Amino acid sequence: MKFSKFFSNIQETPWYRSFLNPVIEEVKTSGRLLDIGTGTAKLIQILTLEKSIECVGVDTDSNMLIEAEKKINDTNIKLVKIEKDSSLPFENNSFDYITICNVLFHLDDKSVDLILDDSRRLLKKDGKIIILTPTGNNDFFSLLAKFFSLDNLSILIWYFATKRRAKTWVRERYLEQYSSKNKLNYKKKITMGGFALFEIIRM
Repeated sequence: MKFSKFFSNIQETPWYRSFLNPVIEEVKTSGRLLDIGTGTAKLIQILTLEKSIECVGVDTDSNMLIEAEKKINDTNIKLVKIEKDSSLPFENNSFDYITICNVLFHLDDKSVDLILDDSRRLLKKDGKIIILTPTGNNDFFSLLAKFFSLDNLSILIWYFATKRRAKTWVRERYLEQYSSKNKLNYKKKITMGGFALFEIIRM
């Protein structure tokens, strides 16, 4: 099985919806949203169906976008293939929301800065950049106590695959420092019972 298909199946599980819920709750029912690193597009599928917001998803992985196409039938979602570290092909100040879920903590500092700088270019004056990342915190037994079910077994793979990089991301407070350096408004909160970090940057 291709990883893109495997990842698509993970996104259909109950625990993954719990992971995404803070982002979904933050987005209102109007405006335009860009999802960077959309993968198989589960977030924007939900937002289109439940919030009726106009969504665009971008990703560097063609196989992920092929899987995404299967989820967005009968919606007005637009998917765009992009190149790593390239400027995003959209006009300045054209999005009310930019979401980046499960992405930045995998990247080096240069790539993170390029994404954030480009996101600021694309964001409308009162818009938000919303970042969601695993924390790598808590322990295996806490994870089982909160999420264990046959439908949620894939959360164990996610937890152990992301734990090391996620803990580094949380410890280094990269977005907090980026926001301070660029005089941006920043806030964060721990979600998903301690297993996820929800961060917002505003101009």
